[in-house]
Amino acid sequence: MEEPQHIAGVEAFGYRQELKRSLRLSDLLAYGLVFISPTAPIAVFGIVFSASKGMVPLVYLVGLVAMLFTGSSYMTMSRVYPIAGSAYAYASRSIGSGAGFFTGWALLLDYLLLPALAIIAAAIAVHAVLPGVPEWVWGR
Repeated sequence: MEEPQHIAGVEAFGYRQELKRSLRLSDLLAYGLVFISPTAPIAVFGIVFSASKGMVPLVYLVGLVAMLFTGSSYMTMSRVYPIAGSAYAYASRSIGSGAGFFTGWALLLDYLLLPALAIIAAAIAVHAVLPGVPEWVWGR
């Protein structure tokens, strides 16, 4: 009898397990902090404070709920498809190769543009605090 797909290992997808699968919560937190850079909250707080008219905790709470749903979805998909590729693999295997293609390109653009956006926003915020220092010094 064939093993159900939702509990199958990587062997069911034609791969052989070679690396130790050991990603912990502390690893994810470290990656997240390094990815957004320590200065990103400086600029983000100001934008959120202005747009929400001071209701920053509510905005972060709503964002937390959305992130919990996203994390739960990724956890479910990683159990169904225990292969590398993250959103690309999940979209291409569950929706189709076209969806996987666009998801992969969207991820690539996200990985390239989001750090640049965080650096620019932080440079604008730091320049507002220290206007005597030119913006290009802060990375803009």
